[in-house]
Amino acid sequence: MEKLITYNANALRFLMNEDLYQFGDVIQPDKLDITLENPLIEQEVADPNTEPLKEELAITSFNYLGENNRYFLILVDDKTHRELNTPHQEMLMKIMSAKKLELRDLAILNVAQYPDLKFEQLIDFFSCNKITLFGIDPQRIGLPAVGANRPAKHLGVRVLATFGLKEMISSTDKKREFWNIMKDF
Repeated sequence: MEKLITYNANALRFLMNEDLYQFGDVIQPDKLDITLENPLIEQEVADPNTEPLKEELAITSFNYLGENNRYFLILVDDKTHRELNTPHQEMLMKIMSAKKLELRDLAILNVAQYPDLKFEQLIDFFSCNKITLFGIDPQRIGLPAVGANRPAKHLGVRVLATFGLKEMISSTDKKREFWNIMKDF
């Protein structure tokens, strides 16, 4: 194979994919004349040991039902049970099975166990792309106000706030209204 020799600028751009820089004349460091236009201003810096520490409590783990295989987070607020009471869980699983989702596809979290919970903590831990809030005000976890059964998107996550599970068990109309939104969510 012969050496490729060319002086054509377009051919050189095609053959050489690295960036080349030309610096011109090199200045010797001992010949540099450096003067500061603005002298340094000394500022008093507070001692970090005397400032009050502001640490946000980062929740490192959550006690939740499911395996979160489909990154679908369901938030409930049940102050009387640690996770979710049986009738509510059965009703919820009937609704989710109609969407062809099983418990292993979901993560069901009782927010009553985490009073200072924030949306960002949920996103960091669960990496969810959908969140459904049952009977929870979205502003409680730091979301903007969202109307009931009105899907919204926040930070790339689809959010649906709806009635509480206790309300849905006693009202077929609320179940139907929720289902009409959930089947397309």
